Amino acid sequence: MAVALLAGVLAFGGAGAASAQEPVLISEEVTTQEEATTEEANCETIDLGLLDSTPGSQLTASGRWTTEDCDSRFRANSDAHTYRFEIDATGRIRVDLNSSDADSYLYLLDADGTRISENDDGGVGALDARIERELEAGVYQLEATTTAGRARGPADFEVEVTQVDTCEPEALGALTPEQDIEVTGFWTPESCQSIFLTGHPSQYFVFSLPEGARVRVDLTSEIGDTVLIVAPIVALRSVVPGQVAHNDDAAGTRNSRIEQYFPADVYGIEATTYRARDLQGPLVDFTLTLTIVDEEAQQSSPLLKIEEIDIPTEVVAGDPFPVNFRVGNLGGDSFPDEESNAILYAIGPRVFDRTGPLFSHLWPAGVSYHTNEETASASSTTTPQVVPFSVTFNNIGSTWLFTAVLVSDGDDEELGFHGLWHDLMVLSGPTYDPVLVDVDGVVYSVSAALDEDVEDEDDEGTVITTVTSVDDPEAEIDAETEARARYAAGVRTQLLDGIFDRPEIAALPQAAVPNPVTVPSPSSGALLRTAAGRFAVLVNSSDLLETLSNGEAISPVAVEDLILSTAERVSETYASLAASWQSLLEQIEGGGALSFADAFAVHSELAYAESILSPALVPSTIVTAARAAEQGWDDPEVQAMLAGQPSCNANLTDLRDAYEAAGVENVDELMALDTELRAASPVYGLLIDGALCAAAATDATNHRFLERLEIDDSGLLLELFAPEEPAEPEEEPEPDPPIELRVMARLGEDGRIEHGVELASGFQILPERRYLPSDTQVGMWYSTLDVELSGTSIGQIRARRLADGRIELGFRDFEGGNLIPDIAYLPADLDEGAWYRSSLIEVQRPPEPAEDEEEPA
Repeated sequence: MAVALLAGVLAFGGAGAASAQEPVLISEEVTTQEEATTEEANCETIDLGLLDSTPGSQLTASGRWTTEDCDSRFRANSDAHTYRFEIDATGRIRVDLNSSDADSYLYLLDADGTRISENDDGGVGALDARIERELEAGVYQLEATTTAGRARGPADFEVEVTQVDTCEPEALGALTPEQDIEVTGFWTPESCQSIFLTGHPSQYFVFSLPEGARVRVDLTSEIGDTVLIVAPIVALRSVVPGQVAHNDDAAGTRNSRIEQYFPADVYGIEATTYRARDLQGPLVDFTLTLTIVDEEAQQSSPLLKIEEIDIPTEVVAGDPFPVNFRVGNLGGDSFPDEESNAILYAIGPRVFDRTGPLFSHLWPAGVSYHTNEETASASSTTTPQVVPFSVTFNNIGSTWLFTAVLVSDGDDEELGFHGLWHDLMVLSGPTYDPVLVDVDGVVYSVSAALDEDVEDEDDEGTVITTVTSVDDPEAEIDAETEARARYAAGVRTQLLDGIFDRPEIAALPQAAVPNPVTVPSPSSGALLRTAAGRFAVLVNSSDLLETLSNGEAISPVAVEDLILSTAERVSETYASLAASWQSLLEQIEGGGALSFADAFAVHSELAYAESILSPALVPSTIVTAARAAEQGWDDPEVQAMLAGQPSCNANLTDLRDAYEAAGVENVDELMALDTELRAASPVYGLLIDGALCAAAATDATNHRFLERLEIDDSGLLLELFAPEEPAEPEEEPEPDPPIELRVMARLGEDGRIEHGVELASGFQILPERRYLPSDTQVGMWYSTLDVELSGTSIGQIRARRLADGRIELGFRDFEGGNLIPDIAYLPADLDEGAWYRSSLIEVQRPPEPAEDEEEPA
């Protein structure tokens, strides 16, 4: 073994040696052969002679780029000087091209002119060039040229070819299951140059593996960005020469790890950095660790992997898109402790999203979770904790995304890591095949395709939209017409195609009898104005306003009935919209053109359906579930449905403005009723606020739609989408010092009436004595015990029966003043178990007790 290891050490120094007859295949810098041109053959090649094999020996030359020299064979419009040198033994050669006046660029060629390597800024000076590598005996050429070309003017330069010490690898010995290997080292600008990454500082090691095994190699650094490469020692010829494994960033860090099976052999390791030597710090420490993995133990351990990913191959810059995946525990055991967890993440250039930590109870052996049907397997399932990532790329061009899972134990020690790469193209806009549109009676063909002829890689991903007249393809088209044609084509391809598959639309039911609606534009103001006018008709046709005017408390059941009636109108309205869209689709499928007017109508109607109709269905679903549940609104699943609804800070001024814009006459009555309906049933707030918040977001959505189509929304087209000017906001009133509350009451099974109060915040207080017997005397007031807030009495609830069967509610404050709410009457036919509420009343707040006074018991 000692002999074999020594042979490996001696051979590794030549593992990356380049032959003068054959190009090196293991370097990422090497390209295909390029023959010298006839013009190059006429240019003088300066012979530097034979380089002595003694370390430190040197060949030098100086020259001047005059701007009238021979052309570079590799760089357009650049002077070039060509040199020849010879070495008679394999050795490590360093070539420097230095210039204080120009940005030098260096090429290393074999005797026939085949490019072996090149470098720009790898030298000692900021813009000097350096190539350092192992070369076999033979004749080589150098081309000394510049980066900027002749435009920068004449410049002097110097060439140095130096024989340097061969980078002897450090022998690490044998790696066995009983004996790990760990070694520390450092990189400096003067370290050996990488065999595989030209210009990067490296250290070399060699180890033997007596028996084939699964080996883990870790290269870590506190401040460096490590790169790890493992290759067999070429002299032993046990496998094909070259890399067998390499790694840059492992487990989402800048450290490197290789873990795989290696046959018995002697292996070389190159420990290098992601940064070139001129960008590396003066001294960077690293640690190299080699371990044989116990495969049997590993196979019985948890092993989380990203099993499948579902990502588009093309996306539009600025568009968020989902990253769906399947992740599972493919190992033979669960996590070692309850605090062990997994973090799932997606990362790419300037994008990041993550989920977690997801703890051990989610990851029994064999479990697998998918985030959509495309990534599902026969045995995978779903969980609310594992959801798609959302990613947005803002720069066009080729890019990548890495989806990974990182597992750690309770001590934050890494247990495992796995991920999948995905390449994709980010486009400046959507692409689509030619479609026909009609603008002012003229039919145009519009298409959007990826520009395949870009010269600058910064323009990669650019989409070109073409608009041509069908009758006269050569006709010039003014900017306004072109914008309208592009818009109609965008609606046709981005909205109308697949319109019934959109999530908000697919969930809408269709009634048998349609109820037509006209939506003037997709702006937030137009959507709310249209919805407010139709909702006002529905409310005015109910008995709710009459109940309010009679001063009676509103039944929560009546509010639920309003919500269900709204859902019925939604299905009727959607039936009308769906019929219109289907008719347009049939027209287009028959070869017809989509007119600008129809496109604008589709856009407006779709915005109305998704922002107004779709949110209105959610409250009706909850009401239906509550009525079907045995426990009604107290049912846990119903409560979960309520709690799971997203909250939004709706501006009720928008509701008033919408009523007024729609020409509704009784706006004040409707706004007062809105306040009482929200108090009677919290689900009513979901109905109104959902529409207000969804509509408020449509103006930004419209802007983004035009932006994707590269239509300037500062032009005439903006007039169609401009959000309506909001009304001047009213000044917020100063907070009132009194306590705002409502008196609550409900009918029990035994005929008694239970009483309580509900503060404006929703907090409810039930006094100890709070029941009004069923046989109380008509017209006589009865009072509860004190209603206490923070241990202090704020008053008592009062109630009396009337001759017509109704019950009147009131409140006596702590000073003895009697307060009667505007809505103070309970109807004679109360719904059993439902809380009824009075209108808000203001109760004088009791004074704070003095410091020496005791709080009331």
